[in-house]
Amino acid sequence: MAACALAAGAAGLLLAQAPRNPEAPALSFRDDFESENLSAWQAPHPEDWVILSDGINHYLHLIRPRNPGVPRRPLQFVRLQGIRVGSFDFRVRLRREGRSMIIVFDYVDTLHFYYAHLSADRGEDQSVHNGIFIVDGRPRQRIAGQDAPPALPDRNWHTVRVLRGVATGSIQVFLDEQDRPLFSAVDHTFGCGQIGLGSFDETGDFDDVQLESSEPDCALPDLSHTRKKKRGSRE
Repeated sequence: MAACALAAGAAGLLLAQAPRNPEAPALSFRDDFESENLSAWQAPHPEDWVILSDGINHYLHLIRPRNPGVPRRPLQFVRLQGIRVGSFDFRVRLRREGRSMIIVFDYVDTLHFYYAHLSADRGEDQSVHNGIFIVDGRPRQRIAGQDAPPALPDRNWHTVRVLRGVATGSIQVFLDEQDRPLFSAVDHTFGCGQIGLGSFDETGDFDDVQLESSEPDCALPDLSHTRKKKRGSRE
């Protein structure tokens, strides 16, 4: 991979230059929004996102929700521009204004991705809340977290970490530096894609984004055969 760098104020993407430490990540991205620059992010509705300040700290704020898509799935999230990763370690601080937030990963297109739903509810009480979900050309389906305690029990800031291991299919979601995952699953459906931040149908805040990956610029899966099969099954 050719060495390159992208920076926008405090946000930056650094790809290691050879020779490099084999244990160091090939990609390291940070954004604390202190630059007040959103050029590193892409959104379906850019007007719905602003950078706010509490006087000493800047953070990304989602102004308004948008209706979910059909088949039913989240659409209101920003994605890291031009960054695709396979295995990764992702961290972000977030707080909810409503009852839930989401982290999207392995985003291939609007009908193919995973997301972690972080909620004030238990999955046992709300079947489509609080867990790991997959969108694979049909309404989202849960793959983990049914019995987990609420990820966001209050409206304080919380740190969320998502660990993805493509070779093993491992997905782990940690809360507030806990050493055991709140949600965990094994799934091999998607192994490359973008990462995003948002909400299913509510609003909230994000800060201190960190992404490291040893597998940047991975190849997106070819889903053309899947699309043809699904179209044929409806006819």
